[in-house]
This record gives sequence, C-alpha cells and structure tokens, in this order.
Amino acid sequence: MDNVDRKLICYLAEDANVTTSSLVNKVNLSIPAINKRIAKLKDEGVIEKTTIITDSQKVGKPVMTFVMVALDQFMLSDQLMQIVASDPDILECYAVTGEFDYILKICAKDIDALENKLLHMKQQGIAKSQTLIALREYKFNPSVLPDIALE
Repeated sequence: MDNVDRKLICYLAEDANVTTSSLVNKVNLSIPAINKRIAKLKDEGVIEKTTIITDSQKVGKPVMTFVMVALDQFMLSDQLMQIVASDPDILECYAVTGEFDYILKICAKDIDALENKLLHMKQQGIAKSQTLIALREYKFNPSVLPDIALE
C-alpha cells in the first residue's frame, strides 16, 4: 500500500459516495487507475465494506451505552456471542483484559428497553455487568485510517 492508496482510503472514509472523477485531481491518477486501485484494496481486504452511518436519535434509539460484562464461566462465551450476533442493537463487542471479559456498545430506544436487554443477558450466564450511559458523543470515527496528511 503506497501513499496514493492511503489517500484513497482517507477520502473514501470521509465520504464513500465520492465520485471517482472528483478524486482525479486529489490523487493525480486517471479514473480507470483509481477504480483499479479501489478494487484491489477491496480484494485485499483493506476495505472490508462500504456502509452507512445512521443518527441514533433520528432512528429512535437515542440511548447509547457501553456495557462491561463478566461471565460466570468462560464456556458461556458462545452463548454471549449468539446474543451479540442476533441483536441488531448490540453494535460492537470486544474481548478485553481486566476485571471484565467483554465490552459491548448497545443502543436502545429507552432505559426500559436497555434494562430488558441486560436482564436477558444476565439470564444467559453473565456474572456481573457495569453499564455506562453515553451523555454526548464528541468524536466518532468508524474507520481505522492509515497515517497520512491530506492536502
């Protein structure tokens, strides 16, 4: 991956709908060359997928939380992963070090809906959890970008 690829990734992360013709002057390549590089980045798995970002307030799920979870037994992680995979309101899940086993990012329409999700997970073998409610988002960057300075 060279600097041109890095620039393309940054421009696409900023706006995945950017036209190839608008990238011509930014990366000094032809439209076919840009398309070929983007296709290669996708084939190599550097660009995993193109998606949208929704506004949680506008889609009716304004409660954003981070839930730290400790399991009763490690073998119960398969059950937790089934819950994670089947619940579209669990946006992210990471195995972590420390006192807890996992941290989940969960959105909900209200506190009652969040409580129901947490109770359901506890019935599946969660020993303890700690929930942090996000008051305000100051930075959200859904992509891991390469280090590069854009002109």
